[in-house]
Amino acid sequence: MYHPAFLFDAMTAAGVFLTVMGALLSGMFIFTLIKILYFFVNAGLVIRLFFVLRGEGISKALRWGVCGIVVACSLAYPVSRYVDGNGWGVRALTFIGTFWLSLVLHGLLAWLALGVFRLLNWHWRWFAFAPARAAHWRHLACAGIAGAALLVSTLGWINAFYPTVRVVKLTTPAGIAPLRIVALSDTHLGRLASPEYFGKIVDLIEPLAPDIVLFAGDVIEYDYDPSEVEPTAAVLRRLKPRLGIWGVFGNHEYIGGREALNKQLLDRIGIRILIDQWAEIAAAPGQKLLLIGRDDLSSERAMDRKRKTLGELLAEAPPGDHLKILLDHQPFNLEEAEAAGIFLQISGHTHNGQLFPFNGVVALIYENAYGYLRRGQTHYWVSSGAGTWGPSVRTTGRPEILLIDIAAEK
Repeated sequence: MYHPAFLFDAMTAAGVFLTVMGALLSGMFIFTLIKILYFFVNAGLVIRLFFVLRGEGISKALRWGVCGIVVACSLAYPVSRYVDGNGWGVRALTFIGTFWLSLVLHGLLAWLALGVFRLLNWHWRWFAFAPARAAHWRHLACAGIAGAALLVSTLGWINAFYPTVRVVKLTTPAGIAPLRIVALSDTHLGRLASPEYFGKIVDLIEPLAPDIVLFAGDVIEYDYDPSEVEPTAAVLRRLKPRLGIWGVFGNHEYIGGREALNKQLLDRIGIRILIDQWAEIAAAPGQKLLLIGRDDLSSERAMDRKRKTLGELLAEAPPGDHLKILLDHQPFNLEEAEAAGIFLQISGHTHNGQLFPFNGVVALIYENAYGYLRRGQTHYWVSSGAGTWGPSVRTTGRPEILLIDIAAEK
């Protein structure tokens, strides 16, 4: 017979999971909420694990040892946030902590799926489980949940380190020379995204021979070590686009009050950052490109300043028939670019959810949470990003680099 305690567990887990997803729709306070929920989920896991092991007759020393490992893993990520440096020990601590986040999420999803199955089976009686074999099925269920979480997280971790190139072909009625753009966002360079990984990205970009390279925000993390500037810059110097390498801030460049330092670091790396600025670029004889870089929305909270509207930015720009390309990290208010006559807007930020089912969450928040959209004569591409945030795990698609070829209509 269906045990009411399991229904209580499933309802509690579902409430926690849905609360976390719903909290993502809100502002900064949600980080405090997520920390509280993370504590209770892990505390509940340790307590339940302890009593399950005791019920199975496991020795006291082994029970405490296993639970101690779980406690250490659950504390690894919070502790890593308060540890300075970027040595191998800190990187390992951060990796263990973030990978544990993925294990907890996917274990919770597997637990919920099992709960739904048991609830439906209790009602429709698809399978009959003999009470005498209850312990066997309990062991099998626990092994299945743990195994599914580990398998999905491991495959997602492997997937996260194999970026792909997405090819986008656009045409414009203006008589312009062909223009080849490489764009990427959300590299999140730091403890878990090293210059070596950045080198893999550049390996993919180099043979594409772009005219210009654009970074759409969240290039570096709060834990990016300034000592890695030169190795990162050395990798980026392999690219020699004739129109330069440009970028904008994302919300992560404002974390920890490091905006001034991050601007200096990105300049030293070789990325010219536009913060509510524009640049007029001679793309070809008689053809000028107007590149517009908007400040990130998070600056209004982090810096207590109002970012300029797109209209205000364009009012300051030189007159002329420019091909207008906009970099805006967070893809909100897409109608502004359409009204301003922008040809192409490139954004990131959403990661396409990065982990299932958060791709569904971001799809509810944004008009275009991932991929291509056209409004009138304005083209939009929201990238899933070339890196990861939190766990180095991706289950909603591969990291990507955009190759955008623009040509005149024939």
